[in-house]
Amino acid sequence: MQFTHLPSNSNPIMDCLGGKKKSKKCEKGLRGLTEKVWLFQEEIQAIMYEREKEARAYERDMIVFAFKRAEWKQERKKLKEEVKRLRKVVEEKDERVRVLEERSIGRESEKREEFLGTTSFLVEQMREERVWRDEAVDKWKKLYLAIKAELDDLIQKTYHGDGLYWRAEEEEMIEELKVEVKAKEGCIEELKAQLALAKKEEYNRAREVDILRQSLKIMSSRKAPSFALSKPKLELVKQARKA
Repeated sequence: MQFTHLPSNSNPIMDCLGGKKKSKKCEKGLRGLTEKVWLFQEEIQAIMYEREKEARAYERDMIVFAFKRAEWKQERKKLKEEVKRLRKVVEEKDERVRVLEERSIGRESEKREEFLGTTSFLVEQMREERVWRDEAVDKWKKLYLAIKAELDDLIQKTYHGDGLYWRAEEEEMIEELKVEVKAKEGCIEELKAQLALAKKEEYNRAREVDILRQSLKIMSSRKAPSFALSKPKLELVKQARKA
């Protein structure tokens, strides 16, 4: 803002003190001075209005940001509880699978139908675990994208158009949220790694199940001929006794 200064060679007040001859010049000078004062007052009022407008916008954005932050914290807490629950479920399923596998190894051939049913159950359980892990990864990813979008929007508004005033507290808050976003990225990568490991384990278990099925078929095919060959020998023994 630039203020208009009076010329150095013109002083309306001194002209008024000079006498009656300069009354017209005095009146003209006072009128010009009054107009300039009015202009200055209008400029000052405009500046104060802009400052108040910016302050209200800043307070409004800070209130919205506080609500968003509270929502993020609540959502983060829910997701942590969900991940904890899913990990517990996965551990319980793994323990059940381990126990069932140990029991299935010592079963005899006459229980092979029950064993095949158990393997089908294991495959179904592994599929359910994969679905749960996919859902957890998807939730973390959506939350990360939402937080990143909100941060980018707030930073863009702050630096390019709304005239907000940064304070140390708000900057620290933004840095904290950035750290949380990085932590969520790491958690997503960890869940992806667990998902890849689960897929690999599922493939290996399915392969083992297929090998076991093939082994059972081979064992069944070998037992049937041996039983058929032993029957004629028994008939010969009976005929010899009758003779």
